[in-house]
Amino acid sequence: MSGLPRFYADPALYDALHADGTADEVWLLDLLARRHAPNAPKTALEPACGTGRYLAGLLRRGWTAHGYDLSAAMVDFARRRLARFGARVRVERGAMETFRPRERFGLIFNLLSTFRHLTSDRAALAHLRLMRRALAPGGVFILGLDLALYGADEPDEETWTARRGGRTLTHVMMTLPPDARRRRERVINFVHERGRRVLESAYDLRAYDAAQISALTRRAGLRLEACYGYDGRPARLGGPERALWLVLAEATGGPRRRGA
Repeated sequence: MSGLPRFYADPALYDALHADGTADEVWLLDLLARRHAPNAPKTALEPACGTGRYLAGLLRRGWTAHGYDLSAAMVDFARRRLARFGARVRVERGAMETFRPRERFGLIFNLLSTFRHLTSDRAALAHLRLMRRALAPGGVFILGLDLALYGADEPDEETWTARRGGRTLTHVMMTLPPDARRRRERVINFVHERGRRVLESAYDLRAYDAAQISALTRRAGLRLEACYGYDGRPARLGGPERALWLVLAEATGGPRRRGA
């Protein structure tokens, strides 16, 4: 991921737009870690951690946490937010496809299709392999993403309102579906405050259907432990639900840690 879309330039604005639902997602992360990695250490890693809102929730639940992000502004924001947790948390700057954690973790998570900002299979595979190597024995990697159904998806538009500190923000997000050849989903964001546009940002995300993400995770030496919808209900990769959390673990007998 060579650069950052303008949508991520203002951490306070980004945080306000994404705060809703964070507590529920942290609750689910904690639940799935206890369910699928009961014997792994209570240590969490979040690549592309942004403003640190998920890390803050896990820290409040007794976890030790580490995050990294490509944006220096996001890192600074997260460090300020998490400073009260002291030595239990560390936030660094780094890119998903190159950052090499120095420790191993019981829980690694990458949500909200953030993984799809890696727009080539080479970069995506590099990230998945780095995360596999960073898993502690018995640990899990939770990957949250929306899958494509090439030729059947329609353009979509979502609108929601966020309020914080006297500000009322309206976010309109439009998505243009990918085709099977280019595998690029176009995302266009407009943010308004009191009728005035304060942000416009567009970027592409790498598209995956169920078969493509399954093949890529296998190449990375990961196996699918379980699959859930965003609401926490069990789901099936390749089934009707395409907004998924994949619970991944290191594949037994898969590529090992020596530079695979």
